[in-house]
Amino acid sequence: MVRVGAPHGALSMHPATRLTSFLFTTLLITSVTHAANEPQPLIQAFLGGLSLDDQQAEWDEVSDGELDVEFPSSLPGGGIEAEYAYGGEALQWGINSGGSIAWKNDDTRFSGGFSGDTGGVIRVEIDNSLFIGELHLGGFLRASLGQAVSVYAAAGPMIMYGKHEVEDDEVVAPTDDGTVVITNSDDSDFAVGLYGRAGIDFRIGKDQFLGLGVRYMAAEMEFDKTIGDLDLEGPQIVLAYTAYL
Repeated sequence: MVRVGAPHGALSMHPATRLTSFLFTTLLITSVTHAANEPQPLIQAFLGGLSLDDQQAEWDEVSDGELDVEFPSSLPGGGIEAEYAYGGEALQWGINSGGSIAWKNDDTRFSGGFSGDTGGVIRVEIDNSLFIGELHLGGFLRASLGQAVSVYAAAGPMIMYGKHEVEDDEVVAPTDDGTVVITNSDDSDFAVGLYGRAGIDFRIGKDQFLGLGVRYMAAEMEFDKTIGDLDLEGPQIVLAYTAYL
């Protein structure tokens, strides 16, 4: 009896085909595994108080010389941070972008030698407001301390917008007529500065964290129509909520 069938090896793969199939399968598995292990981007929202450094400034309408500028209390503010990460689970690094605002009304003090023949050095409180808004882009490092805690630090350049507005147009002072009239009541400016942030996050749920942090901003604003050059520089203690996307 004669058997008719396919020649031996006709259904087997060519070595090049087997190699191609193996490489494609390996690449597919590697890509899926890498995508599964790739760090997720996160968003962080924060609230806190910005403490600006006391300093000296020049306000020609109010004083002959330099004025001592004091910020008795912090400026309430908040913002959002985003982290686009690279690296593994234990240590991540990448790009940090975000922005924040801070605003305070009726809480800035000035003192100095006022204009006039009888000018003296007195303390005066002027009803005024200060608004700050900034956008930043920098780099960050984040390290996991086990499954429930992570720490981070970031820094980079920022662009800041500031507005200073005076709500009282007359200031009682020891001049001949007893008052100083402020004709320019507001001014605004843009400036390039630096920011930094660091903190610790504690896990409160799946991909959710609650933490404490400190931020630092520094930029010089030129309020030429009012208080002059003002260094907006100081730390901000924040309470932060973080979630992975």
